[in-house]
Amino acid sequence: MTTPKFLPARPSLESLRKQAKKLARDVAAGDVGAIARARVHLPGVDAPLTQRSAQLVIAREYGFAGWQVLTKEVSKRLGGGLDWAVTQARRVIHDNDVESLRPLLAEYPALLSWQEDGGLLAMATFAYGDAGDPEREQWFTRGPCAELLIDAGAVVTKEVCEGLLLSRAWGLLQLFQPRGLPTAHAQVSYRAR
Repeated sequence: MTTPKFLPARPSLESLRKQAKKLARDVAAGDVGAIARARVHLPGVDAPLTQRSAQLVIAREYGFAGWQVLTKEVSKRLGGGLDWAVTQARRVIHDNDVESLRPLLAEYPALLSWQEDGGLLAMATFAYGDAGDPEREQWFTRGPCAELLIDAGAVVTKEVCEGLLLSRAWGLLQLFQPRGLPTAHAQVSYRAR
């Protein structure tokens, strides 16, 4: 069994990434010690070690269940909790991963009122292409995440309303309507242009 490592009070995420890269390189080079370290945490793992697997080994060496848990702790220690949470929320919204977004919102309720770039709801409703029909809307927007954000009380910014109208995302507009969200105001200002 290896001696557990202790995370310093002000850890460096860059240093941890470099440790994972070095471990992956050492395993690929056939370093017996590196292979043994990897197998302590990932029994039966063979070379080459993926970057993701190397990060998991490093996280577990520091006593964390996984890389995301480790990076979250690093962020908390460095005082960037909300910044970290925004980055994670952007990733899970991009992946349309409602199950990962739900606990993130519970742990970081400030995400609901964060408004940079229109807020997270703008990201979920932004169409990456013309969303003028239901199939395209499903491809180009993140409806399930948008619904979760709306129901959780996310701030509806001007960018959200304008984006919905410009993209012709009618399904998302219908999602807003029964909740009394300000799409009518956006329609008036859009028509005025």
